[in-house]
Amino acid sequence: MKRFSSVMLVLSVAITMLYGQEERNEASAYTSQGMTAYSAGDYPRAIESFRKAFLLRPENSAIAYNISCSFALLGEKDSALVWLEKALQLGIYFFSDDDDLASLRAEPRYQELEAAGMQKIAELKSREWKPVIEVPDQYADGKLCPAVIGLHGFGSNPEDFAGVLAPAVTGSGYLLCCPYGPDVRGSTAFGWGDCAEAEKRILETVEYLKNNYNIDTARIVLLGYSQGGARVFCAGLKNGGIFAGLIAVAGRCCPDVGAYLDAGEVQDMAIYMMIGENDRSVESNRTARRLMEEKGIRSELIVYPELGHAFPPDPDGEIRKALEWLDDSGR
Repeated sequence: MKRFSSVMLVLSVAITMLYGQEERNEASAYTSQGMTAYSAGDYPRAIESFRKAFLLRPENSAIAYNISCSFALLGEKDSALVWLEKALQLGIYFFSDDDDLASLRAEPRYQELEAAGMQKIAELKSREWKPVIEVPDQYADGKLCPAVIGLHGFGSNPEDFAGVLAPAVTGSGYLLCCPYGPDVRGSTAFGWGDCAEAEKRILETVEYLKNNYNIDTARIVLLGYSQGGARVFCAGLKNGGIFAGLIAVAGRCCPDVGAYLDAGEVQDMAIYMMIGENDRSVESNRTARRLMEEKGIRSELIVYPELGHAFPPDPDGEIRKALEWLDDSGR
């Protein structure tokens, strides 16, 4: 992918509760290893790890797509096309703008897959995509509940993302709302577009929650992974009066971050950042943390050793830590 990491940014731990804890942890580890290997340009190792994850997630289109990209970058066109066709069958329809697949574009089979995907995309454009909602056990009508709005990674989708976040988020007493990114790339693949498009969808989601759920509007947290994490920075900081806290996971902080930090509403926010030390966006996070410290804004940056562009190990534990830190910061 030419915008974010060179692979379809499947959330590296998108394992639903249909699987046991052992299988969930195993698939999480394999996909994280694959993303880290891809970040380092070690495509054979990435393929090996992604294949192991796919055995546990055979319905996951983004993992199949990652394998296709890896083979394409190795010049193994036949294998790349096999996995690209599998990804299309599983719900990824638009990939024409992906430079990782450039070696395949002259191939007749690629052109057939591209045309088939474009036809399917046209059929999806008019569909309404309602957010995925998970409520905590203690949620009850008439009682205000804090909320987390979760922004999936590029090429992923809210159902997968909610499957990862729900145990930690609802277990911490928050309602979870995962909207679909406005950039429709398939039935299981979405992106966030530019900052303006993402901001519009995020603010629409806030209104959706206000109109349909009893949420505590003073305790709305915006959380995002990868491209979703990048949009957390630009849209979240720009709308500091709406969000009590931000959690950015493997997200690139925009160069204009300094311009947002002088707003009065941002001074009341708390910002939590998680990123791998081998992620190419790590320096943008370090710069953001330094600027936030200079402005006296409550912030935390966790850098994970030897991790590339992937969700941190033990996602449930790490998200719980982040929410606990935000809760403590708000007291």
